[in-house]
Amino acid sequence: MTSAEWKRKAVHAGMGLFALTLRFLDGRVAAACALAALLFAAIAMPRIGRGIYRAGAGRRDAGIVAYPAIVLLLILVFNGRYLPIAAAVWAMMAFGDPAAAIAGKSLGGPTLPWNSEKTWVGLLSNWAVAAVGSVLVFLFVSARALQPDAVAILTIGAGLYAFLESVRSGWDDNVVAALPTALAVYQMGLRWPPALFRGPIPWKEIALALGVNAVVAAVTLALKIVCRSGAVAGGIVGFLILAAGGARPYALLWLFFLAGTVATRLGYRRKAQKGVAQSSHGRRGAAHVVANCAVPTALILLGVAPIAVVAAFAAALADTLGTEIGSLYGRRAFSPLSLRALPPGTPGAISWPGTAASLAGSALIAAAGVACGLLSPRLGGIAAAAGFLGALSESVLNRLGTRMGFRLDHEFANALNTFVGAMAALRLN
Repeated sequence: MTSAEWKRKAVHAGMGLFALTLRFLDGRVAAACALAALLFAAIAMPRIGRGIYRAGAGRRDAGIVAYPAIVLLLILVFNGRYLPIAAAVWAMMAFGDPAAAIAGKSLGGPTLPWNSEKTWVGLLSNWAVAAVGSVLVFLFVSARALQPDAVAILTIGAGLYAFLESVRSGWDDNVVAALPTALAVYQMGLRWPPALFRGPIPWKEIALALGVNAVVAAVTLALKIVCRSGAVAGGIVGFLILAAGGARPYALLWLFFLAGTVATRLGYRRKAQKGVAQSSHGRRGAAHVVANCAVPTALILLGVAPIAVVAAFAAALADTLGTEIGSLYGRRAFSPLSLRALPPGTPGAISWPGTAASLAGSALIAAAGVACGLLSPRLGGIAAAAGFLGALSESVLNRLGTRMGFRLDHEFANALNTFVGAMAALRLN
C-alpha cells in the first residue's frame, strides 16, 4: 500500500470514532453534523485533502464523498430509538473496510471467486474487525448490557457487510454495503431468532425441501437448462426458500424460473446474431441465480413481509422479460430519463416492447402472489408497481452512470433491481 493509501485508511477509521457521539446526540443534531461532514468532503477536501485521493480520482474522490453521504443516510433512516443501528453499521464501514484492504494487500492469498481483485484474507479480516467494532460501538451508543442475541445479530450483519463490500458492483463500496446491512440488522432485531430456529427444528420439512431441490437440480442440469454452477446455486436457493418460506414463495421462484427461461430461449438465434443473447446458449449459472434470487431469499429468511418477497421476484422477472423481449422486438431504443433516441444495446436504453414485457412480467408475479394467498388484490397491485419500478431502476442508474462516470456491473444491477422493488413495495404499502 502507498503512503497516501495508508493515510486514507487512517482517516477512514478515525472518522468512525465519531460514531460514539451518537450516544449523546439526538437524530437532528447528528444528521446536521453528518451533512456538514458531507459538505466538507465535497467542497473543502478537493482543496486541502487531495493527498489522500486515489490515483486517477477527478476533482472529487467518490469514496471520500460517499462515506459521509451514507452515514447521513443511515442517521436519517434509523433515527430515534434505532440510532444505535446506524452507529453499529458506521463502525463496520469505518473499521471493516480498512482491515480488509490492509490484510488483503499485505498478506495476499487466494482471490474470491466472484471478485478476483479481492482475497479471502481481506474478506475474513473485514468480517472479524467489523463484527468486533460494531458490537463495541453498539453497546456504547445504546448503553445496554451485553446480550448474546445482539452480538449474534451484529456478527451476522458484519458477515453480510463484508460480503457485500467484496462484490464487484461498479459503485463505491460504501454505497453498496451499508444500507442493506443496516436493514438486515433491523429486521433480525425484530424477528430473532430466525423462523427456522424457533422451537423444534422441522426435520421432515427440511429433508423434503432438500430432497425436492436435489432432484430439481439434477433434472435441470441433465436437460441442459442450467449449467453445473447454476444447478448447485439453484438447488441451494430452492432449498432455503422451500424450507423457510413454504410452498407459496417456492411457487413464485418456479414461475420466475420458467418464464425467464422461456423468454431467454425465445428467438435465441436472432438475439445471438445481434450479439445480445445470453451466453452458454441461455443456460443459467450461479451468478444469474444469486443476482436474481439472493434478495428474495434473504427477505424470506429475515421474515420480511410477503409483499417485499413478491415485489422482489416481480422485479426480477420484469427485468428479465424486458431485456429478452426488448432485445428481440425492440427496434427503437430511448433513454428513460430524456426519452431521446439511443442506439439499440446502449446501457440503460429501453424500448416500448421491452417496457410492455417488463410490465407484464411484474404483473404476472404479483397476480400469482394474489392467487396463492400471499397478498390481497390491493397489495398485489402495489407489488406489481414496485416490481416494475425496480426493473426500471437499472435503466435509470445506467443512464445516470453514463453521465457521472460509473457503470453498474450487470449481475449487481440485477440484484439491485430486486432490492429496489422490495424496498419500494414496503414503502408504498
